Amino acid sequence: MRWVRVGIIGLFLLAAATAALGGSVAGRDAGPGIGAEGDADGDAGPGADDSEAEAEGPSAPPELTATAEIRRSFMAPGNVTIAVTNHGDAPVHVTGIELVSDSFAPLGVQEFDSEVPGDDRTRALLIAYGEAVCPDGVDSTAAPSTAVLHVETEDGASYEVAAELSYPNGTLDRLLREACAAQAIAAATAIELGDLTTAADGTLEGGLTLRPLSGAAVGATEVRGSVIFTVESAPLAAAPLQGAPGETVTVPLVFDAFRCEGHAVGDAKQPFGFTVWVLLDGADPIATPITVPDAQREDLWAMLDDRCDRTE
Repeated sequence: MRWVRVGIIGLFLLAAATAALGGSVAGRDAGPGIGAEGDADGDAGPGADDSEAEAEGPSAPPELTATAEIRRSFMAPGNVTIAVTNHGDAPVHVTGIELVSDSFAPLGVQEFDSEVPGDDRTRALLIAYGEAVCPDGVDSTAAPSTAVLHVETEDGASYEVAAELSYPNGTLDRLLREACAAQAIAAATAIELGDLTTAADGTLEGGLTLRPLSGAAVGATEVRGSVIFTVESAPLAAAPLQGAPGETVTVPLVFDAFRCEGHAVGDAKQPFGFTVWVLLDGADPIATPITVPDAQREDLWAMLDDRCDRTE
């Protein structure tokens, strides 16, 4: 009888052990975040938060485009405006721009600290371009070019975005032709504005000397003033001036006040932006800036004050 009781107790113990083992396996198979009782609030275990962070990942590269533009209010020789448009929702921070082109010598990354808002808004950023490469002289056209934008997104991630500029590119073609023309002029002739004297009517008179450097035949067809000064040449009004090969040519000039309003004078970005169209060996005239020395600038300011009845 005692052996019967021992057998019954043994059967109960075996059943209990089997039930406990089944519960343990069920709890383990329920997976992360689910306890042995099927509680969805159970401990997800170490590493779960890290997995979720990895799933989010860094921000995507921003969607940016760029165009090359000439904005006269802020332009100076050797500069071009890169207009950057942000097609994303969030703003981006521009830290640098590099113009990559076979038509201009590289200058490397030029630093910026500018924000471009999202929603297809644009920021105009002024950069310098390098020395022109002129395989076809003054008829050279710009090669395909890229504005490489160095930017940061709101989460601090950094990207380089290669924004291809349109090709053919009228803006870069124009800047290249102007730069190549300046190279041709500089190689062929020296241009100098001489001393200015006051005429009886209060205007200033002087001469622009064109001196050939390599035996070229030089001349001029036209002169043009700036936003606040006029410049005229009576001989050029009648006909172009053309010298023989190697002959120095002097173009008589008369300067006068063009604008007297205080805001026009104060806001003028290039008050001495005079231009002469130069002839080289009978080729088409080339527009060339006239360099105005400091002494002549002082004379022009004084003349402007007198002609406009301006006082300190």
